[in-house]
Amino acid sequence: MCIRNIVFWSVLKPWAAVIMTLLPAFVAYAAVPDADTASVCIDAASVYGSRPLIAAGMHRTPFDSLALKENISLSFADILSYNSSVFVKQYGRATQSTVSFRGTSASHTQVLWNGMKLNSPMLGMTDFSMIPAFLTDSAELLHGSSSLQAVSGGLGGAVLLHTEPRKEDGFSMQFVQGFGSFLTVDDFLRLDYGHKRFHASLRAVFSYSPNRFRYTNMDKKENVYDDEMNIISSYHPVEYNENGKFRDYHILFESGYETEAGDRFSLSVWHLGSYRQLPKLTVDYSDPGDFINEQNEVTTRAVASWRRSFGNLDLSAHAGYANTDFRYDYAFDAGNGNWSQMTHSRSRTHTVFLKGGVLWRFADRWIFRADIAAHHYIVRSEEDVSRQGYDISRTDADLFVSLSWKPVERVGLSLSVREEVAGKRVSLPVPVFNADFLAWKAAGLYLKCSASRNYRYPTLNDMYFLPGGNPDLRPETGFSYDAGWSFSKKWKTVSLSAEGAWFDSRIKDWILWLPYGPRKNFYTPLNLLEVHAYGVEQKADFSWKPAGEWQLRFGGNFTWSPSRNISGTGLKGDTSAGKQLVYVPEYSSSVMASLAFRSWKLLYKWCWYSTRYVMSSNESGPSGSVPPYFMNDLTLSRGLDFRWADISLSLAVKNLFNESYVTVLSRPMPGINFEFFIGITPKWK
Repeated sequence: MCIRNIVFWSVLKPWAAVIMTLLPAFVAYAAVPDADTASVCIDAASVYGSRPLIAAGMHRTPFDSLALKENISLSFADILSYNSSVFVKQYGRATQSTVSFRGTSASHTQVLWNGMKLNSPMLGMTDFSMIPAFLTDSAELLHGSSSLQAVSGGLGGAVLLHTEPRKEDGFSMQFVQGFGSFLTVDDFLRLDYGHKRFHASLRAVFSYSPNRFRYTNMDKKENVYDDEMNIISSYHPVEYNENGKFRDYHILFESGYETEAGDRFSLSVWHLGSYRQLPKLTVDYSDPGDFINEQNEVTTRAVASWRRSFGNLDLSAHAGYANTDFRYDYAFDAGNGNWSQMTHSRSRTHTVFLKGGVLWRFADRWIFRADIAAHHYIVRSEEDVSRQGYDISRTDADLFVSLSWKPVERVGLSLSVREEVAGKRVSLPVPVFNADFLAWKAAGLYLKCSASRNYRYPTLNDMYFLPGGNPDLRPETGFSYDAGWSFSKKWKTVSLSAEGAWFDSRIKDWILWLPYGPRKNFYTPLNLLEVHAYGVEQKADFSWKPAGEWQLRFGGNFTWSPSRNISGTGLKGDTSAGKQLVYVPEYSSSVMASLAFRSWKLLYKWCWYSTRYVMSSNESGPSGSVPPYFMNDLTLSRGLDFRWADISLSLAVKNLFNESYVTVLSRPMPGINFEFFIGITPKWK
């Protein structure tokens, strides 16, 4: 860890505890238009103060366009690292990135794109490194019980992503070219066209890099010998990240049309192709030319939507389809030009999505909402070397009914019930209760609480993977409670917002994969654990315009999330009871600060994660835990205004202080690196 960060944190820590306690997490409750998240046309719902009644008691974190576009090359995982309280687990540059809420796992986070699930039906999780921020127009997080307003199965929470064409008449274009360290090339193109009631947009992203960076390998040690072969010193060797090349492209087409009668039709089609090598581990002594370790993915998603308002009644319908072809190959050189194929895995997934919704505002203080949705999965998975796999289909459906009531001007109440079907299994009704109270109207101070039950059904791999799948698994069951408050105040040149939440969740029948079989030669999932996840989420946001065209902004997040395995596995020699779950940090924090003057902007970002244990026994040491680390990024940008075009220049510096760190054991990470962007937006007549 860099010494300057140690000094910095030792000074800041006492004040950070006070600040984060007094200024808990800020969450703006402004509705996201047409986001298809917690409601249908949520912006049209009755409001009191600045909060929609439909969102009473909910814990939400929306992202504005500035946060999503702060660095055009970032994936959505990078956005979440610096702008939210969730934990982002990254396996390295351009490798898998997953997100987890409140001490749960990545499979307990549900992800929706324009209403359709992005979670893999095989693995139950979403790779956020495959989601460029450039393709996202609006996004929000629903924490804990609040996720049930959009989808079931999010025992930790849900991430909602939305895209739409710009609703401006005429033709517009934006092109950005990026060049960075390690021979990285990024290209971004956006074309928009609008005429009266019709709008269309086409976006394309291309990223390529050999991704061969230098790093000091702390997992290896080389000895220095004298002439008599006595060890006189040792050192950690400097190596290169080998076999780390990636090449990704994305194409997103969108169109929308609104009739004179008020019908709104939209279509979104997202196609991506990805080729990625899996880098050599820091504990691997083999030559990179002696093996092949790579994955290929081609995915196409499409969602069509219809919306219509009839006074106090809003109706919506959605239909979607997704197809994913995923390939993974691992082989090593057996000599004499022959390759020995160890893994030759192929999987194809088809998803059909249907959803309908109604929202009815009546009697001024009541809102009734009902949604019904279904995802039908067809999955074929096969491994040619072992000649094992499965071919299965399953339909997951759920019905959601909600009633919101404002008994008095300052109080909002909501009672919801969600019923879920997974294949032939039907869950018990899932109740959700939310409430909030406007305690101080002048300051925008709200008190709120929620409670719910939730389910997460086993994934297809959990049930059918060969060898080891367990079709008798029970669904994981969670009970969640949270309470908190939010504050928002704006003066002439200063605005201050803050929010804090305490949460408590108990999850039974947590699924764990363990060695099985007569020789313990394969793994199988079992319902073994009971997990108690609790803690505090806090966030604050401060903005100040001191004079003229100057603007200063500061935002911070802090999370304390103990997530204990309170039951243990019950197996002989198990010492995991009462210990923190693996790869779940107990503490995490992030800070964002920006200074803008006219067309100049300086942006600084900092994040910190505490120790993450690799073993369920929470053993420390080089092989038992991942040490805590700080990360610092800096971006300087300038806009130039010409009569014929707007030009943007940006320089991003990542890992500003050249930290030596890892996020996952034995996965190399780059030191300080740079990327320069130049963008052009022509001004058409």
